[in-house]
Order: sequence, then C-alpha cells, then structure tokens
Amino acid sequence: MRSIWTGSIGFGLVSIPIKLFSAVQETRLDLDMLVSRDHAHIKFQRLNENTKKEVPYDKIVKGYKYDEDYVIIEDADFEAAAYALQ
Repeated sequence: MRSIWTGSIGFGLVSIPIKLFSAVQETRLDLDMLVSRDHAHIKFQRLNENTKKEVPYDKIVKGYKYDEDYVIIEDADFEAAAYALQ
C-alpha cells in the first residue's frame, strides 16, 4: 500500500520519519451464483408472493414496514434526506 503523505518530525538533533496511510481500504468481490453441475448462471426472479407472477422493475417500489402496514418511500424522499444531511 502506498503512503498518502510522507514527512518527518524533528526534536532538536533527532528526526523521526513518518508515513501516513489511509485507514480505509475499499475492496469489492463480485461473485456470481452458479449451478455446481454445469456452472450455468442462476438468475433471480422478482415474484409477487401472493400471485406467484413475475413483477417488472417499473412496478417495484421501496417501502418501510410500520406496524402492520407499509410506508412507501419514493426517489424524492431519498433526495430530500440526502439534501438534509448536507
């Protein structure tokens, strides 16, 4: 790993070299799910648990379960929350 800053601290006749390294290193390992027999890719389906029919992406919303009901969260809510954190 490379240092992001190099310098030294001096105390009279003594000089101590210092290297500064990043405390966080981001790594990401992207794995695919495969069938062990022939290594074919496994695909996920978006199924409605009530009707067992596939749901297209444009019909999917995000929601937070509150008591026994869901509060639907839209993209504008995420943008407002991000703006509030700035």
